[in-house]
Amino acid sequence: MRTFGRRAFMQRTAVAGLAATSLSRLTQAQSGADYDVVIVGAGIAGLTAARLLGERGPDLKLLVLDARDRVGGRIFTLDDEAAPIGVDVGAQLIHGSDAATWELVREYGLQTRPVDHFGDRQLHVFSREAGGSVLASEQREAVLASVRENYARHFGADIALGEFARELELTSAQMSAITYDANSWSTEPEEISLRAAVLDGEAWDAYRDNDFLIYGGYHRLIDQMAAELTGKIRLNSRATGMLWGEELSAVFYENQGLESAVTCRCIINTLPIGVMQSGEVQFSPGLPDSKQAAIDGLTMGSVVVIPMAFSEPFWKSVVPNYGGWYSNDGRVYFGVPHPEEGETPVVKGWFSGAAADQLSAEGPEQAIQTAIAWLEQASGMSGLGAKLQWHHVQDWVTDPYSRGSYSVTRPGGYGLRATLAQPLGKSLFFAGEATAAPPHYQTVHGAYMSGKRVAAEVARALVPPEESEATLLELL
Repeated sequence: MRTFGRRAFMQRTAVAGLAATSLSRLTQAQSGADYDVVIVGAGIAGLTAARLLGERGPDLKLLVLDARDRVGGRIFTLDDEAAPIGVDVGAQLIHGSDAATWELVREYGLQTRPVDHFGDRQLHVFSREAGGSVLASEQREAVLASVRENYARHFGADIALGEFARELELTSAQMSAITYDANSWSTEPEEISLRAAVLDGEAWDAYRDNDFLIYGGYHRLIDQMAAELTGKIRLNSRATGMLWGEELSAVFYENQGLESAVTCRCIINTLPIGVMQSGEVQFSPGLPDSKQAAIDGLTMGSVVVIPMAFSEPFWKSVVPNYGGWYSNDGRVYFGVPHPEEGETPVVKGWFSGAAADQLSAEGPEQAIQTAIAWLEQASGMSGLGAKLQWHHVQDWVTDPYSRGSYSVTRPGGYGLRATLAQPLGKSLFFAGEATAAPPHYQTVHGAYMSGKRVAAEVARALVPPEESEATLLELL
């Protein structure tokens, strides 16, 4: 990640009217700040922090910046007249009956339904030419149980899951279960930490009992959160730098081609790992080695989502109790977000790992052709292209404001999320799904939990020393 000195950083403030401001002026009394808190990112972590901090009262000066032209970040429900209602092309599920986000679902009176309402998922075996097969669930579980048993005797370094599996001399069919497991994290076996895949995987299996969908899409939740922050969110504002100091900090950003800057007492950084690794956002002073190591210890997974609306629910003649198809060693999944009678016949393709990278490289026009071909192979049907009435290609791999789907623990990176979550003094704070503790990272509820955590940290930093802990508790 590129960093630069204070002098160079200060030079960038000229267009914001700060060119004549000396460093001593920039570190003036706290009351001189434009805002008390500036939050970078209007995803659920940033909105949660803003919402909780805003409850301090109207005297707290708060601003949320986001590069996109909408709120939600990697939560994205299509808002297109041609699109079926409620099609999520980013985060789509509430994971588990105990997910923290049920607080918001109940508060906003949203309706949900469990995913197992769809019936048993049907697994289709691809031909070799189509990229491998998927073992039956019992066979997959047996392979993963063997990996976990052997891991208990592993006292070496935190290597890649794929490297460890090869040492076990698994068959090619058994290796497909390893690929399937890695792609459940949206990556390939060589890209994910063995410890994370085993330990966090076990914790995830123990935690999650079912998945749930929100009727109408996840944005029914996000929009209500944003409505409570009217006037405090500035969209189309891409952060380019953060200056963090003990008494005064600043966030630099671009809006419609113009550079601007705002000063504040505290910065909450919710940027995805992919953006922080890109070097597009510069920090001054540079981040400590431990923080940089935590960022480098993670990577972003690959996901492309392609919902497709058809003229008829063709799958009902193939699988009466349709749930979906997994194929290509778990890299390809087709499911139905609207399975009930009278609803639009939509199939959603969820592609991860190497399959997502392939579709991303092909581009939208070819990607839909490839997706249709894969769907025909999975369903055993033909001529589906003629039945296609609408589609959307959501490429998270090249999305400039996320640069991937969600955070994956690299080999050797296990345990670094806690370091990533730690604030730097009382000025620079970190939130977002990547900072959530296992097994809750990669989830909306994990990001939500991080927003609650960081709000408490910032509230603590804003409380004058003479105020009591009781006052702090009242703030939250």
